[in-house]
Amino acid sequence: SHEAPQYVLDAFSKKTEASTQEMPTIGADNGLVLKDLKGLAFDDPKWDAFMDQFTMDEMIDYVANGAYRTMAVDRLGVPKTLLMDGPAGFSYFFKPVEAASFPSEIVIAATWNNDLAYRMGEAVGKEARAYGIQGWYAPGMNIHRTAQGGRNFEYFSEDPVLSGKIAASMINGAEDQGIIAFMKHFAMNDQETNARTGNLIWANEQAMREIYLKPFEITVKDSSPLGAMSSFSIIGTKWAGANSVLLNDVLRKEWGFDGFVSSDAVFGFMKAPAAVVAGNDLMLDIMTPSNNEKLLKEAYEKDSSGIANGVRTSVQHVLYTILQTYLFES
Repeated sequence: SHEAPQYVLDAFSKKTEASTQEMPTIGADNGLVLKDLKGLAFDDPKWDAFMDQFTMDEMIDYVANGAYRTMAVDRLGVPKTLLMDGPAGFSYFFKPVEAASFPSEIVIAATWNNDLAYRMGEAVGKEARAYGIQGWYAPGMNIHRTAQGGRNFEYFSEDPVLSGKIAASMINGAEDQGIIAFMKHFAMNDQETNARTGNLIWANEQAMREIYLKPFEITVKDSSPLGAMSSFSIIGTKWAGANSVLLNDVLRKEWGFDGFVSSDAVFGFMKAPAAVVAGNDLMLDIMTPSNNEKLLKEAYEKDSSGIANGVRTSVQHVLYTILQTYLFES
């Protein structure tokens, strides 16, 4: 079963107070399309005028329907994008993809060769351009805590510095081709057994910073990745995708990440209303995006300004990133 145990669900059932943020403008007609924002800083006032044009339904749909794609909003000049797995070359959840297969990340890390990692990322980026793909759900950068780790093949090493340096090189190669690379799974996704049923992960801050967060920190600082994927893990009692300390305070404010965050594949304890107010921008909801739409609309009825500002910021994070892809090369 993919249902979380009751003690996990209880951790997410606590009510929060309504937001005191001001309600943003919705549905304005300011005559702007996305390409008008190319090259502008995230906090440029023109972004506010552009984002004011979205309706609530558009923003909620955009966030909830983020599995392997981002949606088009034709009237605002927003193109759709295609996002695909995986760490050893492009693959797809639903059907085979005719794409190059690369050695697993363990093999790449064993070379200790940054140039080779760059060339692999570059090759994936070139393939993405040829196939009309804009995002790559890779590289995986969690830690080999044990040789029996069920997902070790997607991760580089037991060493956080080696993991971070090789990942940064691979991302530089891919993003130099104008695509979005999603470093994953942020964070503490170092056990595959029961990973999708609500694992509660406990660690002190020293261990987190020196081992489990270190590859991601190195990668952000050495390669400025455009994407990140949050993990299934519940760190303490907060799912990683609803953890503002992790996604906003550490990832964005402390390290300087300025791309967007997608969830991993959505299971029952991963709720969109909690995600959009904590720095997780898209829900990789393969099976039930309509449920997350419903949850967001219900949450909006209870806390209109909080949810409205959350989905607005999420959509802006994504659009700001898309503007840096090859779709908007001059």
